[in-house]
Amino acid sequence: MSVFSPLTSRRSSNRKVKPTQQLIVFRLRNEGFALPIRASLKVIPLGEVFGAPQTTGVGLTLYQDQELLVIDIGKRIFRSVVTTETLSSSEPSETLTLLGGSPSKTLLSSEPSESRPPSETIEGKYLLIIQSSKSKLVGLPLLEPPFLQRVPESAFAPLTSEYLAYGTIQCVSALIIQGNDQPPLFLLNPDQLVQPQSALPSTRAEY
Repeated sequence: MSVFSPLTSRRSSNRKVKPTQQLIVFRLRNEGFALPIRASLKVIPLGEVFGAPQTTGVGLTLYQDQELLVIDIGKRIFRSVVTTETLSSSEPSETLTLLGGSPSKTLLSSEPSESRPPSETIEGKYLLIIQSSKSKLVGLPLLEPPFLQRVPESAFAPLTSEYLAYGTIQCVSALIIQGNDQPPLFLLNPDQLVQPQSALPSTRAEY
């Protein structure tokens, strides 16, 4: 029979579990970005994109026999034209589904997918399907599959007013400071990502 120790009880009560949030993380132009897991539905191989997205940064693809808006995330975040390159004919053979998984683990599942032609009008191999607070679905093309990562809530910090005024990255709601000499992550705002470009707030002074 174990002996109760008040000292052990006090030590246990002092070990408070730090609250965390699970995010879906990916890299773009040497920067790290994150989205709330609740806004991320699925990752699938990028199929053919229609509607001349190379000029507007917005196109359409077919998902479950319905049209899905595809937004060039590089152009949307950095407000610059992304160079369009013809992709290799090789396509991933697995569907990537957000059904959980351990932190920092690539979201691969064994569910097979149909063979689809590569996109020649937008840069990417994977399509991250996200959902806004108003249940609007859009697809974000990515070159590499994203992964799940759990971070403490204490790592979230607001962006400075100077950066919001002069920075080149938009659709960002917070900065995630990871520590241990790791680069920070920019937390993206799903609602701003799905908005038309003209509706986004200006983040840089015009001269």
